[in-house]
Amino acid sequence: MTSTFIVFRIKLWRRKNNMRSLIFIIIFFIFSNCYSQSDSADVITKEVNAEELTAEEISDSLRSFSVNLLSLPDNAEVYNDTVLIGATPVLNYQMKEGNYTLKFINPGSGKFWQNSNQIINLNLKSDTTISAAFRYFYYFDSDPFNATVMSSDTLLGLTPLRLLTEYKITGNLIFRKENYHDLVFNISDYDFGTGLKVNMKSKGNIRTNDEVYKDKGTQFNTSRNLPVISGLGIASIAAGFFTYNFKKKGNSAYDEYLFTGNQEKLDESRENDTYFVISLILMQAALGGLIYFLFFD
Repeated sequence: MTSTFIVFRIKLWRRKNNMRSLIFIIIFFIFSNCYSQSDSADVITKEVNAEELTAEEISDSLRSFSVNLLSLPDNAEVYNDTVLIGATPVLNYQMKEGNYTLKFINPGSGKFWQNSNQIINLNLKSDTTISAAFRYFYYFDSDPFNATVMSSDTLLGLTPLRLLTEYKITGNLIFRKENYHDLVFNISDYDFGTGLKVNMKSKGNIRTNDEVYKDKGTQFNTSRNLPVISGLGIASIAAGFFTYNFKKKGNSAYDEYLFTGNQEKLDESRENDTYFVISLILMQAALGGLIYFLFFD
């Protein structure tokens, strides 16, 4: 009995120790897994920080170069993509090596004309000077219009004049129009923003508008023979009337001849046709005389 009890206590002790060992193993596994995840997170954070530092170090390692931005004419706005760098001339502007897209905005757009811009792709590897050359736009107008514009004996055109040139005009411009005094303008005073409109002075008392006036003069060298002209006019009308009347009667008599076969109607038709031809000739003669005495000296 005593030995049996001792064996039972030994088995019970072993079971308790096994349970304790199992619990200890589970607790150890949980703490080990948490520690491992914490170490992994620290490693990832350190790697990300290392990458950030590497990018900054790479940016700091890029060389900077001096860039001069020029244009003709000056005062053109320059953009790096959408960021404004400044207005030309821009000197000793520091930029890191790399690829850039620069846009130059033409400052001299002129009146009623669209800006002509320039886009330059830059691969910066050394100190660089970039120059953008724009065409010059000129706008000339005058009162009265349609005046000739001369520059150094060269005809530029007629006002209103819009002109694009590769070069800047120098010297004096001469505005010239018939019956007006020549107007001389020094082109150095030209304003590209507003253009130029000049008022020309008349040489005398003439009108600047284009009204049309009725001239009642006949401008004939000799006076018209009114009695003859009146007689011929009446004769033309009378002959025209008889021409129409004889032709109508002749046609009516001929139609009746075709219907009845009466020979007298045929003779009447022929007689009226004869009078018709005579009246037609007289009418044409009267019209010819009327035209001659009315329009010829």
